Amino acid sequence: MTTPLPVALVTPLTGPDAALGLAALRGMTLWARDERLPPPWDEVGVTAFDAHPDPVRAMRSAVATRPAAIFGPIGMRAALGALGATSRVVFNAGAPSTRFVRQAFPHVVNVAAPASTWPRGVLSAIRSVDRQARRVALLASGELAVELTSVCKAAARAQGYEVTSNVFAPGRGGAAARPLPPADVLIVHAGAEDELEIADILLRRSWRAAAFSTAVSAEATATLGALREGLLAPASWAPEGAVEPGTGPAAREFSADFTLLHGVAPTETAAWAYVSGLILGRCIRYCGGVGDASLLAAARGLDTTTLLGRFRLDEATGLQVGHQVPIVQWQSGASWTVWPRDAARAPFHHPRWNAPPPGGLAADGDPRGDRLPAGPATGHSGGPGAPGGPARAPVPGDTDTDTDGGTGTGTGGTVPLPAQGMPGRPFGLGRPRPGLGTGGFGLQRPS
Repeated sequence: MTTPLPVALVTPLTGPDAALGLAALRGMTLWARDERLPPPWDEVGVTAFDAHPDPVRAMRSAVATRPAAIFGPIGMRAALGALGATSRVVFNAGAPSTRFVRQAFPHVVNVAAPASTWPRGVLSAIRSVDRQARRVALLASGELAVELTSVCKAAARAQGYEVTSNVFAPGRGGAAARPLPPADVLIVHAGAEDELEIADILLRRSWRAAAFSTAVSAEATATLGALREGLLAPASWAPEGAVEPGTGPAAREFSADFTLLHGVAPTETAAWAYVSGLILGRCIRYCGGVGDASLLAAARGLDTTTLLGRFRLDEATGLQVGHQVPIVQWQSGASWTVWPRDAARAPFHHPRWNAPPPGGLAADGDPRGDRLPAGPATGHSGGPGAPGGPARAPVPGDTDTDTDGGTGTGTGGTVPLPAQGMPGRPFGLGRPRPGLGTGGFGLQRPS
């Protein structure tokens, strides 16, 4: 006879976010299969409640089943309603936001860093090699626009930048971009269509660095061509990561197991759902029970690493501060993690026109293709044939960076990497892991 641990997942299974909800459910079912809990539980049973179209009703239905733990939901608006409808402890990975501070939501365990914090990483990466950049131009739209603007300005002040910001309505990206004044750094957070329109207008200027929130997607940026080179973007996780975490499997092993079980590659939503389960399991093993007070206390004191990075909650706010949103850069037609340093898979090329050109580097190390001219950001278009001529892009491994972090007008600095060439190691497919079991799941609609 088995003793299951019942958990509830509030997630959209229908409606416009159904694909995200299904990804979360798939991540939870893999965790339920792999989890190894202390007695008396010998498996995990996951029941999913459809958060569309009424997340409040879904949360109340989930609470009524008296689960040991609750996860979800996905999306800011859904989470605000659902998390406000219960006093039960809820593990939140689907709506990472500064809105869910401990003072307003004392029962929420924030598994992921707030999505609005990604510009902080961009500014930190730039400042690590460039002490002269001062002016930041920020364009923001969508439900996170105001929050992201506030976070970006605070991070900029702490690092010696000045920010000019414009929050615009969706669909007005072009109108917001055209009058934008010159600056050293461009940061854009909006929908994919708005960002494409903004990129086509603004990336022809010679920014020292430019970052777009949706630019991690090859499909979303395919039409940009050479304008994409050197572009920065936030990425939630790195599927190829081989670093051994303190809790659960490495990213490569998780990806292989997920693909074997579900027949599709995991998305970041699936990865975060899986990690939420890992955090619950770690808390249960720490406190030996599933009472809300015990789980909350355990989560607040937990400091560990998972396939998505470090987990540690801020003592004052309850926000996730251990995890940093990774920043990728497009180099030679591919995106590579360049920040934070301990997760970097390639050097950070700065200024932007020093990124390797599309097609990569020639055999002798010389870049192929024209580059944007080196020089200060003027707000004027730069490109092949512009004054100053093409600038040479540094080859990975070049060491002629400014020792004082300055930018100069020639080859820009690159972020030094930790030891590269991690030895490969075999990993199992679908095998149990210590501390991680089989489990069932069910689907249930709100009654």
